[in-house]
Amino acid sequence: MRLQIFEYQCEPSGHTFRVPELPVDAYGEFLLRSETGAEMVYVNAIADPTYKEVDVLLQRHPSLTGVPANRRADILRRIYGTVACDPDSEGRPFHIGRHPQCPVCSSPNMKSWQEVQPVEFVDLDIPASTHLLWAALTEDQKADRVNGALS
Repeated sequence: MRLQIFEYQCEPSGHTFRVPELPVDAYGEFLLRSETGAEMVYVNAIADPTYKEVDVLLQRHPSLTGVPANRRADILRRIYGTVACDPDSEGRPFHIGRHPQCPVCSSPNMKSWQEVQPVEFVDLDIPASTHLLWAALTEDQKADRVNGALS
């Protein structure tokens, strides 16, 4: 997978470091990071049916009636890795939009990030997210997972 290099600066100490990310023009694609930042998986939300499944469950959720589509999309991105993706090798959930951890102080809080100029790319093997646990659930169990994530 062709990834673009970004430079991050951590919030607490100002350490700078470089990390591969999806290119800025990627649409409907996400890198999900584990809580430690040590593992990443890829999801093409347009092609992966689980993304739409979770979105439909959100559309039907009584507490989200009347919520604008862009706000619901934010919620979908926030909960998707936890409810529909298999966990990392340590059993922890993956998250869309999670920043990498600073390699010096381990903080996940970032002050800034931007693409490196001139633009740099790297080819890496990033596994696709799997959904074995999600696939084994009934429709009611899937709705329960979404309800739990919204609580």
